Amino acid sequence: MSGLSLTTCGPSSFWGMSGRGPGPSISIETKEVTRAHRDPSADAIRARRLFDADLSYIVHPSFDDPGAEDAILASMPTSAVAQASRRGKAPTGISPYLASLYDEAPLLTREQEAHLFRKMNYLKFRASRLRAQIDPDRARAVDLETLERDLEAALAIRIQLVRANLRLVVSIASRNLGPHDDLFERVSDGNVVLFRAVELFDSSRGNKFSTYATWAIRNQLARAAQAKHHRQSRFLLGQEEVLAIAADPRTEAVDPSDLQEQRQAAVARLLARLGDRERRVLVGRYGIGGACEQTLTQLGQELGITRERVRQIEARAQDKLRGLARAHELAPLLA
Repeated sequence: MSGLSLTTCGPSSFWGMSGRGPGPSISIETKEVTRAHRDPSADAIRARRLFDADLSYIVHPSFDDPGAEDAILASMPTSAVAQASRRGKAPTGISPYLASLYDEAPLLTREQEAHLFRKMNYLKFRASRLRAQIDPDRARAVDLETLERDLEAALAIRIQLVRANLRLVVSIASRNLGPHDDLFERVSDGNVVLFRAVELFDSSRGNKFSTYATWAIRNQLARAAQAKHHRQSRFLLGQEEVLAIAADPRTEAVDPSDLQEQRQAAVARLLARLGDRERRVLVGRYGIGGACEQTLTQLGQELGITRERVRQIEARAQDKLRGLARAHELAPLLA
């Protein structure tokens, strides 16, 4: 019996499925394993892994019909004419990688889409039913192999559905791009929603997946933009707090240029109380002191951390600035 060992190398497993762009390389090693020499502990580990897997699925009326299984598991219906005519046109001004998504996987017809969604959910339904019959402590290798095959087949269909709709994310992100937004960041946020939408879509209701996904992606991008605006507003409010504390009502009229220099010095000294990375993130994100504004991705690449980690550092630094301002710690700094 042959076993597969997959080893991934790289920062992101998502991009690896597309075959292009940043992502891992995958090496495959085959090992001959006989039932006589099978390690019982290996089966126990496999069983625990499979029992921890998420097998949630969307129920379809045909799942309870024993005679429908062959039709459900059949190959996807094809149409050469439809396949050739359903390749979308890439928007202008996007990177070659994003443009390539419009050529890699043709759009699915409504019939193909419904077939794939039903098949994916049926495989998870069947795997869930089998798993319920398995005793984790006495799992048979044949049952674990069957369970793994169904899960791998369901995952392959999920990836196929995602790839066929990646261009939808690019299109929506391109149309909702702000002047200071990074297209790759917006696409990345939209891709997360797309993966989740594939899991939650109920094809039995007769709706098109693109309609459902477009609604979900637009809502997420709008929330992300609102959250970004809120963070920027909070930072600006924090600056106002700093400047308000820096103002001394006992002073007489001051030359505007001198006042501006004092304020800049006050903010600079307050920023000096932050850690190096916190200060670097705020300066880059908001262009403080004339610096160029940078996206989360750009700062992450510069600092060797993830976008999410940059976001966390930014939020923490803003909280520190407001705390320093409210505690009136600026006065001794200016002394």
